[in-house]
Amino acid sequence: MKKLTILLLSLLTASCAYSPIYNGKESYTGSNFLLAETPRHTMDFFIEGLTKQLVDSNQYLTAKTPLAVTSFVDMQQMNETNWLGNAVSEGFMYHMQQLGYTVVDYKATGAIRVTAEGDFSLSRNWKELAAEQPVDYVLTGTMLRQGGGVLINARVIGMRSRVVIASAQGFLPEDRIGRDLDTLNKMRLENGVLIRSEATKFENNSIILKP
Repeated sequence: MKKLTILLLSLLTASCAYSPIYNGKESYTGSNFLLAETPRHTMDFFIEGLTKQLVDSNQYLTAKTPLAVTSFVDMQQMNETNWLGNAVSEGFMYHMQQLGYTVVDYKATGAIRVTAEGDFSLSRNWKELAAEQPVDYVLTGTMLRQGGGVLINARVIGMRSRVVIASAQGFLPEDRIGRDLDTLNKMRLENGVLIRSEATKFENNSIILKP
């Protein structure tokens, strides 16, 4: 029993030495791996794979070409999206910028709005955004719900020519998404405000981004 207690204490000590609770004050004595590596979601790996497809099939986009990334939409309802469509677009913004491409965040208001709830520099209210953006290409795509997951098609399109210069396709399994697809709320713009509901009526108040 004494030997077992000593063994357990030894394992506990080794574990603490490998991954201690770090309070930000003393010198960190744990594994460098825990500091250097950031936990990643399955969707992150999925979008990274689609990004590689886009880059491999790319014909004209260069690192200096302004690129915008928009929400991925329902393939059967092109004017509707949901949290997944927005999450996919955010992921593409990250990966394209990491590869050195010039990504324009048109949701940036150009100002900081200070409120009791927090300080904000991004908005989905079209009234707070610039009507014209320095964008030459747009990365967008569609989502199609299928049994067991979502089929996602991505493409890069010329804003002036409407020519598809890169494309990618992949299937995202439902059990890797992390949220129940059947509870997704659709999103739409109404009087300049983003509304989350199952309604399909859309107002004509929308911002037109011109290159």
